[in-house]
Amino acid sequence: MFKFRLQAIFCFAGLLLLGAATANAAELPIKDFVQHPTLRNPVLSPDGKYIAVVVSENNDDINTNFQLAVLHLPDLKPVSRLSMAPRYTPINVHWVSNTRLIMETAVATGTLVLPSSTGDVIAVDFDGSHKKLLYSVYHRGNGVHSLDIPRGSPAIAGIPHKRNGHFYLSLSRMRGVTGDYWHDAETGLYNVDADNGAAVKIGGIDHGGMEILQYNNVARIAVGEDNHLNMVGFYSKDGEHWTKMPASTIGKTFEPLAISHDGSLLYALSSMDGGPNALISCNLDGSDREVLASDPFSSVTDVMWNPVSGVPIAAIFGAGGRPVVKYLNNDPYAQIMRALGKGQPNALVTLDGASTDGNMLLLSVHSDRNPGDYALFDKTTMHARPLYAVQPWIKPAEMAHRMPIHFKSRDGIELVGFLTLPVGQDKNLPLVVIPHGGPIGPNDSWFYDPWAALLANRGYATLQINYRGSGQRGENFQRSGYKQFATGIQNDLVDGVKWVIAHGYVNPNRICVFGASFGGYSSLMQPIVAPKLYKCAVDYAGVYDWRIGMDRSDTRRYAGGRNYFEEAVGTRDDAYAMSPVSMMDRFNVPVLIAHGKDDPRVPFQNATDLRSYLNKANKPYEWLAEPKELHGFQSEKHNEELWNMILPFLAKYIGPGNTTAAPAASGK
Repeated sequence: MFKFRLQAIFCFAGLLLLGAATANAAELPIKDFVQHPTLRNPVLSPDGKYIAVVVSENNDDINTNFQLAVLHLPDLKPVSRLSMAPRYTPINVHWVSNTRLIMETAVATGTLVLPSSTGDVIAVDFDGSHKKLLYSVYHRGNGVHSLDIPRGSPAIAGIPHKRNGHFYLSLSRMRGVTGDYWHDAETGLYNVDADNGAAVKIGGIDHGGMEILQYNNVARIAVGEDNHLNMVGFYSKDGEHWTKMPASTIGKTFEPLAISHDGSLLYALSSMDGGPNALISCNLDGSDREVLASDPFSSVTDVMWNPVSGVPIAAIFGAGGRPVVKYLNNDPYAQIMRALGKGQPNALVTLDGASTDGNMLLLSVHSDRNPGDYALFDKTTMHARPLYAVQPWIKPAEMAHRMPIHFKSRDGIELVGFLTLPVGQDKNLPLVVIPHGGPIGPNDSWFYDPWAALLANRGYATLQINYRGSGQRGENFQRSGYKQFATGIQNDLVDGVKWVIAHGYVNPNRICVFGASFGGYSSLMQPIVAPKLYKCAVDYAGVYDWRIGMDRSDTRRYAGGRNYFEEAVGTRDDAYAMSPVSMMDRFNVPVLIAHGKDDPRVPFQNATDLRSYLNKANKPYEWLAEPKELHGFQSEKHNEELWNMILPFLAKYIGPGNTTAAPAASGK
């Protein structure tokens, strides 16, 4: 009765109920699919009276304006707004008390990459008063903060379980000039008063880029990667003297999540052999390891916690297709989340925050057709109240389903992909293959994807494959993509296309490929490795020559990025051999090239060099270059312009009635 009652209350509270998709959905405006969400990343206050959200102003300017807003609950009445400089956004937002917040700031460098930290840490009261710059990499010495902390790269490393107005700040800094972040750098952990900025060092270790966990105000766990991207862990009793955990204890991967409230256990994501990460508990030195949740195919992709006891109640696995929730116990919060999940069988319901007393719960609901809804659940009344939809203009009933598919590659690797079909259609369709970026670590998921949704709305099937190297399946699977950019990864994509052809979903004579970043690289490589499969390609911010990235990208500025090139790409000769520039004589389909002129991740030279080759070879292409745009267009206007080129381009070569490629204009 308890579970049924919860389910009924949740369903009738007005939250999302996903029904059948509308047959023959009408053509929707492109703007619906490129418009940025207005409210993002809600964080519930300790007393459950407010949420802090990141607000983005939807406009046509590439310099998007972001704010941190505090909204009263449950009516969402604005209390305050803290404006940021253009392109700057709040990240890592925390409440350190009922009335005060802390945050880092980051600069948006394009929609295809996460914002980059600026090195600033700010505190502000919920009503917008008492704003204080607590730490800044670039302003130190100008009297703008009072922290007695050396210059370095800061990151908010958590807050005490009992909120007391303090937080923990991690700081990595170089000690010499060698640039060796592993051997010649250090990471310190500081307890910081968010009101006045006073800081006390509570631990440190002689390696840079380490993640440090504390218990009872003492640094106890430090984990990071060495110069060869291998996991290394340490534990300490006093925060100063560290003992290395043996590889036989932590395995190939070890990601600490939390120390139990009594200090006896460490919860972590780990894999002994490089397979999918399991949720484990162990002693603080890594001994007495117990697996709490695991899956032979998928890593744990998220964990839900009891907000009062700090004990994990559920693990989520997402790499196998639709997310699967495995509950670890049957405590009251697990019972609540089980019931709410049963009330939303076509979506994933997660616990995203809670008040200190555990009575107010912040819930999220996401699915393949819904970008997300947020709700507030009152444990005392057992009542859920909707808060807001992430993109209210997207109507789930009008969106297409995303169907997980499983197949084996030609060399026997089990792979997962997502096939999105137009509503009411499932046979002999034109297909757009969308390789994801990365390639090492990122992955596609079952959740709502605006590109797939837009193409489905226009009558195209889309296919997204989590090829070797993709994330959420363990270290071994990720590393299997090393130096396979032009071979194994491309073969995985081709094998996925052949699978959907064999099952009758798509017309083998009506296939194009469209990707961004590494996906743009794959858009150039796919017609090269499978010359008879594709009729056209769309290269959006893609790599044409890996050597350009080695020389000029923002990735090569950091030791970790240079190590990545060495481990995953290889030498400059290897980079050339796997680049489209070395094999363009085999590229024989029309291509649409789109790139931001100020792209720091995949420099614009990739696009101009590609265009130069196509001009000399008199091969067909279309062209879109946006000034001041970075890695992925930020402006909604520019994204509309991009799609207003992509859709006619696709229609020309694989649209209704087309079975062969037609000549394209040379250079639009």
